[in-house]
Amino acid sequence: SWSGSGDTASENVWFPLREKLGATEFLGYDTESAEGVVTALVKDGKEVSSVKAGDTCAVIVNQTPFYGESGGQVGDTGTIAVENGKSTKGAVIQVSDTQKKLGDLFVHLGKVAEGTLRVGEHVHLAVDATRRDRVRANHSATHLLHEALRQVLGTHVAQKGSLVSPDRLRFDFSHTKPLSADEVKAVEDMAN
Repeated sequence: SWSGSGDTASENVWFPLREKLGATEFLGYDTESAEGVVTALVKDGKEVSSVKAGDTCAVIVNQTPFYGESGGQVGDTGTIAVENGKSTKGAVIQVSDTQKKLGDLFVHLGKVAEGTLRVGEHVHLAVDATRRDRVRANHSATHLLHEALRQVLGTHVAQKGSLVSPDRLRFDFSHTKPLSADEVKAVEDMAN
């Protein structure tokens, strides 16, 4: 009968939404901006029909160019804005993170900067392209680092985790002993 922590309980909102809405179509491999329709809004862990200026919320759209946090890579940031602005006077949401819930439901987390956003409205989604380029460069660097480690230390080296963000990367790997200074330099030189 234990329902878990408040965090766990608020996460339960995603199960019925995923069942009702299906998967979000990801467009981000081909574009950094797109049009979409708001299919759901979540505020304070509950589904709502609208959000207004000042509200912190989660926005689900039928399709998105925003990458959802996955595999150690951080989610995209950017803006979601009403296309026509007629009923909302130009609602704008500043997206501070994008997460994937239940594998393929992309959830845009952010704050309504202005106006009111309603379910069913047509919106323009725009990824912060400069930030994504920096994340993309660090993602590529993890692959280069992995190959350099395998060439210097041996093919037994396996990735055990990572963090890929706009300002840095972290690459966790298995190896039988600490790296020597010469090995570190050889890996750095090869990766660079």
